[in-house]
Amino acid sequence: MENKLRRRRKRKKSRTAFLSALLYLFIGMGAFFMVVYAGEYFFREREEPPAPPSLPAITEAEPTPHIIPLDEEESWEVVLYFTDDQFISLIGERRLIDAEGNYLERVLEELLRGPQDETLFNPIPPDTRLNGVFSEGGTVYVDLDEQMIEGQAGGSSQELLSIYSIINTLTETPAVQRVKILIDGQERETLRGHMDTSRPLERDEKLIAEVQ
Repeated sequence: MENKLRRRRKRKKSRTAFLSALLYLFIGMGAFFMVVYAGEYFFREREEPPAPPSLPAITEAEPTPHIIPLDEEESWEVVLYFTDDQFISLIGERRLIDAEGNYLERVLEELLRGPQDETLFNPIPPDTRLNGVFSEGGTVYVDLDEQMIEGQAGGSSQELLSIYSIINTLTETPAVQRVKILIDGQERETLRGHMDTSRPLERDEKLIAEVQ
């Protein structure tokens, strides 16, 4: 009889110990999660709210920079870009032009006339005519006639060099940042299928072999 009572007491103690351990486990887990969530909430509250997106500053429109040189000289020194008989790069030729009329028109007219050095060639097709030229901000729009397309031999080299002979010549002037080619007043996606002319293009120094 005593043995049975002892066994019951042991079982009761074991159950009590098990329940106590389980209770402590739940209490410990509850305390752990409270600490974790409370810490997360605390740090989240202390984080600075993200700065609102900045709006572009409203400023007065800047005047278009001068395209024509402002000196009082009777002539301008310009660099006109042509190519050699290999048609693989541009070669700059220095030239003095009369300081009269529209500077951009004068430079382009000289470029269309071709090089003075007999070892150089003009990548722009012969008889190409300038319809007009105007600037807007740092972009210059050059309007040429259809001969700029029809006179091309069809190769990618001539198309590339004929376009960049104009761009690199005009961007010798610091105020000119980009050049857009128009044909008879119209935008063209390409001249002969090798270059994208649908957007203004920037200077390309890598095409320049030398300046004489």
